[in-house]
Amino acid sequence: MWMVLAGVLSGLGATGLYLGLSTAQPSLASISATLNRPVEATAPFHARRNTVDHAGAVVAAWLEQGPLVSKQRWAALAPFLAITGEPIEQVMAHSLILGAGGLMVPPVLWAAAQGLGVALPIVFPLMLILVAVPLGITLPILRLVRRGRERQHHARVVLGSFVDLVVLSLAGGVGVEGALFAASQVSGDWMAKRLARSLLRARDGGFSPWVALGDLGSEIGVSELVELAATLQLAGTEGARIRQSLSARAVSLRRHEQAEAESMANAMTERLFLPGALLLVGFLVFIGYPAFDRIIGGF
Repeated sequence: MWMVLAGVLSGLGATGLYLGLSTAQPSLASISATLNRPVEATAPFHARRNTVDHAGAVVAAWLEQGPLVSKQRWAALAPFLAITGEPIEQVMAHSLILGAGGLMVPPVLWAAAQGLGVALPIVFPLMLILVAVPLGITLPILRLVRRGRERQHHARVVLGSFVDLVVLSLAGGVGVEGALFAASQVSGDWMAKRLARSLLRARDGGFSPWVALGDLGSEIGVSELVELAATLQLAGTEGARIRQSLSARAVSLRRHEQAEAESMANAMTERLFLPGALLLVGFLVFIGYPAFDRIIGGF
C-alpha cells in the first residue's frame, strides 16, 4: 500500500515538473504587441500561457458552445469577468485544478489510512469524491462572483462621489465634457481610472462621453452608470437642466448606498444572534454545572 502511495505522489511530482518545464517562452513580437495594445486598469499582465491556462481556454470554449451551460448563465458571468479583470481561461484552469484535486485526494487519503492500519470502507473515498469534485469546480466561480459583487458595490460608491464632483464643476461654469473629465482625474481609484479611460476613448474616437459611460456600465454590470449616461444624454441632446438632474441622481445614489449599508448591518446582526445565543447557553451551563452536580450527588 505504501508503494501505491509513493507511486501516486511520484506521478503528481512528475506532472508538476512537466507543466513547469513545458511553459512556452514569449517571443519578442508577442511582448511588443502586448505592450502596445490598450490594457484596462485592472487587467492583469499575462506574458506566458502554460498548459493549464490552455486547458482552461479549451474548457471555456467548450462550455460556451456546448449545451451543458445555458447562454444566459454564461452571459451572467461576463460583468464579473469585466469588473475583476480575470480572464475566463484562468477561472476555468483553477476549476480544473481543484476538480482534479477533489478527484485524486480522497483515494490517496484512503490508501494512507489503509497503510496505517485504519480500515475504511471503499464507499468513504467515493462519497468524498462525489462531494469534493463539484465543490472544487464551483469554488473559483463562486469566488469570481463574490469579488465581482464587491467591486460593483465599490463602483457605486465611487460613482456617487463622481457625480457630486461633476455637479461642483458645472456650478463653476465648466462644460459637461470638461466636468466629467475633471471629476474622473481627482482620484487614483481603479474605478475612477476606468471612467477616465472611457472618457478619453470617447474624446479620441469622436463620440459622446455618455455613450462611453453607458457602454462601461453595461460591461461591468453597474446599472447606475447606465442611468447616469441616459441623464447626460438628455442634457446633451434635449437641452435638459443638467445640474438639477445630476444633483437628484447624486441624492438617489447616496440614499441607495445608505439603504444597502443598513441592510448589510441588519443581516450581520441577524447572523450574530445564533453565536451569541450559543455563547449564553455555554456560559449558563458553565455556571450551573457545579450546583447541578451537587444536587445529583446528594441523592
